[in-house]
Amino acid sequence: MTDTPRPKAYRYHRFSTPEQDSGTSLDRQRKATKDLCKVKEWQDVEVIEDKGLSAWKGDHLRVGGLGRFTDRVAAGEIDPGSILVIENLDRLSREKLRKARRWIEDVNDAGITVAVCKPELLLDEAAMSGSNMGTMVLYLMEAGRGSGESDRKSDLLLAAQEERMAKARNGIVYTNRMPAWLIGERDGKFEVNEERAQVVRDIYTWCADGLGFQAIAKLLNDTVEPWTKPHRKSHATWKPGYIRDILTKPVVEGEYHRRTGDSRKLTGEVIDYYPRVVPTELVAKARAALRDRSTTGPNHHEARNLFSGLLKCGHCGDTMVRVVSRAAGKEYEHLKCIRYNNAGSPVEGDPNEKNARRCINGTYYRYDAFERAALNQILHLALDNTYFTRADLTAPLVVEVAQLTKDLEVMQAKQRRYMTWIEEDDEATEAKDMLREMRPALADVRLKLDQAKLGLERARGNVTPEEHLRRVVEVKDAIYSEDDETRQSARRKVAEAVRSVVSVATFRRQYVEGKRTPVREAQLALAGGALAYRFDNDGNMIGSPVNFGSAMDQFGSTNTGAEDVMPAIRRRALSKL
Repeated sequence: MTDTPRPKAYRYHRFSTPEQDSGTSLDRQRKATKDLCKVKEWQDVEVIEDKGLSAWKGDHLRVGGLGRFTDRVAAGEIDPGSILVIENLDRLSREKLRKARRWIEDVNDAGITVAVCKPELLLDEAAMSGSNMGTMVLYLMEAGRGSGESDRKSDLLLAAQEERMAKARNGIVYTNRMPAWLIGERDGKFEVNEERAQVVRDIYTWCADGLGFQAIAKLLNDTVEPWTKPHRKSHATWKPGYIRDILTKPVVEGEYHRRTGDSRKLTGEVIDYYPRVVPTELVAKARAALRDRSTTGPNHHEARNLFSGLLKCGHCGDTMVRVVSRAAGKEYEHLKCIRYNNAGSPVEGDPNEKNARRCINGTYYRYDAFERAALNQILHLALDNTYFTRADLTAPLVVEVAQLTKDLEVMQAKQRRYMTWIEEDDEATEAKDMLREMRPALADVRLKLDQAKLGLERARGNVTPEEHLRRVVEVKDAIYSEDDETRQSARRKVAEAVRSVVSVATFRRQYVEGKRTPVREAQLALAGGALAYRFDNDGNMIGSPVNFGSAMDQFGSTNTGAEDVMPAIRRRALSKL
């Protein structure tokens, strides 16, 4: 007589949150399932575990270890008569009872029994069909307890979240976690640490001026003690990632954007929870600079090429790149076509064809001469009033003008009442005295209002034409300053301004009869096609500014032996407008 083979047991353990990984949940489940297998004398053939999968959502029924077990059952890889051993039913499912029952019945159909340690249950086909009512009643009670417990926990979590959001809507601190520039205690109100808030405003100002995350972090590490704690044994420093968060998240504007669920999906509700520490105008300017900077290179904070992205080859229409070389202790800046160094023979035929690999334009052009010549002609056009706006001064001056205007209106109303009183009663000496005393104060308010309005206009960059030319000259001198900070700040401002008025700059070589080397020329076209300037390689202007279209035709028609691609460049330039 042969012994009956022992059933194969597959022990299943699960926890739903990462925090439980360091706890006793798995150890407890492992012991319970192992002890049951030992008592029942089942073959302990495999351990299946799911870490961080929620039974309430049913994630583990579709994916993870249990999901793969289900697929193996369906494929016939698990022998009929095998047993899935779990600690209790909420390890298997906290979903609604019917869904959990359907899953158990599906594995029962394949001959698999589900064994529960606490309370001890064997859920086989007979038990689930109702023929064994005692087991079924125990199953229903246990499964209902798991589902009800999850519903209760979910309701409690939602209620707690709503309570926190109600506090947030009233500006009440609901957590001890808060931005580093704010001070507050739970159930109290926020206070602003003005010293740190000024650093935040400085970060936005530097960003608006063109500094990137790395450059701002370096500047802060040289001047400001870090706010964040060091990671393990490293020293505390300002990190580019932290600068990015300050510049991109809505906290500085006082907003809390509500999220919900494990995926932290935005609900669309915006709560004015925090005190605003950065003016609206400065936030907009800094974030616009961030968007513009996304298309520039890694050295954008230095703005070494003021015309980055605008310089094109006059032969193939591709980009001209800035090349720096050094000789005898001096630095030289040149421009060359990016396609000249491509592998293959020089382009024959139309260089705009897709199979064209190498441009014929191997000539180097002096960038320094072009930059100075171009700025001499266009800088006063590029630097309009917006580039001289002082966002840090505008907001307080707007408030001051509004307050002084209100004060003036109140005083003028009083003045009219006194004058009406005097008109009705010529002997109203008291009104005459009050009117006489008011006049100096009224004149003082008018003077202060005029001064505040003038200051606001200047803060917004509005000055006379003569003053504008003077400040343009100052900026031009600053971009070649010996002081690094002054030079970089000015170059960033000019680079941004140039992009607003320049459509394209093209560089072309032209062979002239009797000369062995080609004549090198550059053409700068303004946005809108209004004007175009031509320069030789030493920065001297050729002729007078002309209409963009006629200049392009003239520029292309003087070429000998090179393809005429000016119409294509003209279309490309005009498409940017």
